Amino acid sequence: MNNQNMLLKRTIYTASVLLMSSGLIACQSNWNPEPDFGSSVTSAVKAQEVNPSAPDGNKKVTKGLDGPSAKAGIDNYQKSFEVKAPTSGGTYPTGATMGTSGVAH
Repeated sequence: MNNQNMLLKRTIYTASVLLMSSGLIACQSNWNPEPDFGSSVTSAVKAQEVNPSAPDGNKKVTKGLDGPSAKAGIDNYQKSFEVKAPTSGGTYPTGATMGTSGVAH
């Protein structure tokens, strides 16, 4: 009986290995892309450029901001995330009110 169990296990193991390997072989494909593969995407991206030769002929190319202007821009950006506390009247600095419908009772 023990010898039969070993033979059955070996047969099942061999069959499962063959089945899995044939399944993997079925997923394999030979893919030979054309030499101009992807050229349609590349040409579509290039067609969306407003002016492909933009820097040519432009005498006043902007290379960045001066230091104080750049710092002021970053400071203003960071301040835009600060939450301002409501005033004593219950309104926020933007004029919005919280908890009231605006109708006097």
